[in-house]
Amino acid sequence: MQGIAASAAPKGKQPPPPPVEEEYPEDEEEYMGDPMEELTATQRRRVLAMKDVQKQYDTLHREYLAELAQLQQTYIQKYAPLYDERKEIFSGKKALTDTYGVEDDGEPDGPLPDFWLNALANHNKIGQFITERDSEVLKYLEDIRSEVLLGEQHGFKLTFHFKADNPHFTNTTLEKVYVLEPEDDVVPKHFTGTAINWKPGRDVTVEEQKRRVKGGKGDKAKPAFKVEQVPCDSFFTIFDPPKVPSAEDANTMSEEELEEVEDALSNDFEIGFAIKDQVIPRAVEWFTGEIAPLSGEDYDDEYEEEDY
Repeated sequence: MQGIAASAAPKGKQPPPPPVEEEYPEDEEEYMGDPMEELTATQRRRVLAMKDVQKQYDTLHREYLAELAQLQQTYIQKYAPLYDERKEIFSGKKALTDTYGVEDDGEPDGPLPDFWLNALANHNKIGQFITERDSEVLKYLEDIRSEVLLGEQHGFKLTFHFKADNPHFTNTTLEKVYVLEPEDDVVPKHFTGTAINWKPGRDVTVEEQKRRVKGGKGDKAKPAFKVEQVPCDSFFTIFDPPKVPSAEDANTMSEEELEEVEDALSNDFEIGFAIKDQVIPRAVEWFTGEIAPLSGEDYDDEYEEEDY
């Protein structure tokens, strides 16, 4: 996940980063102290009564999240025919019967080049993670769809569809799943991604580096080198996301290591969120760049992010 973690997170309104669990004493009051220590007996009773009300709210909120997920999935299914038509248009498969007031310039009709590559690259939060090598792969991206997770899991899934003649890997679809905490619609729990079956010499998530090793004995011995593959920056590292450390693991990690994991998780989540709620619904405007923010501005200032 080096590629995503290596870049600074963009500024502006963003979904909160996923927390890394920290180890606390088993007894919460041992860590925090008694939060009601300064209250009188009657005040404590009122606080406990309000906590009963809070439990009722939490139950209703869980029902709300479940119904919201179902409603969102219903509309995703309604959007699907429109997304299908959009794909037919940008791929050049659908013949246009309307000139839309555009005079003929003599150029032949055909597909819009690199539609999804440009739509993603023009997004201020996503484009910074797309390298030149990534661009060559994303030229074969045919479509991106999202769906809401229903049932016990809460979150969303992105599916990336690639052309069959993609020379970089054998997968025709790549999936990325974002599972959120069951009682919260903004806190990620864990991420999973499809393992990419890269073709020989095509893996853009690694690069070759030569490392000098000890050669033969004697002054005239030629230096020997070993070629190693090391991780490098790449958009495609989102399909191999880092794991949220457990409390036990976090306790053994340095502050620098924890910050690196937090940055990687935060950037990964922001990319997925932006693709789901911003790029997929308004892909044509990201393709043209008309929706992209000007320097110093942020897309979120004008377009509010949708609920999960």
